[in-house]
Amino acid sequence: MEAKEIQRYKDKSVAQLLKIATKHFNLFIRNRDSKNGYFKCISCQKVKSVDQMCAGHYLSAGNNAVFRFHEYNVNGQCNAYCNMFLSGNLVNYRMGLVNKIGKENVEWLEQNAKKPYRWDRFTLIDIIIKYKSLNKTK
Repeated sequence: MEAKEIQRYKDKSVAQLLKIATKHFNLFIRNRDSKNGYFKCISCQKVKSVDQMCAGHYLSAGNNAVFRFHEYNVNGQCNAYCNMFLSGNLVNYRMGLVNKIGKENVEWLEQNAKKPYRWDRFTLIDIIIKYKSLNKTK
């Protein structure tokens, strides 16, 4: 990471950096999991328009900070139905996740859940730079 990039965010608090990192990471997930304006929900498997999509977490970001920005843990999910109305539709999310990344990787996420983690400025700036760059290539 270049000093110039660090300087760009010098006046931002950790909370502000977390918000910026989340914005760029979630955009990456939406781009990764959609094609031609549509996506398949990880939970219900229905094909829907991207305007109905969110970056849904298998293990909640609030209780599993270490996996907040982990690409295995966050996938395209229908916002209103599965993510909000069904509180993540986790049983079906897990089945979709096993199909997508394999049972071993899902079990690894579950075994490493709820480990304490505290975000720092430099890690968040790294995340911002990484996903900002990946979003430019899409």
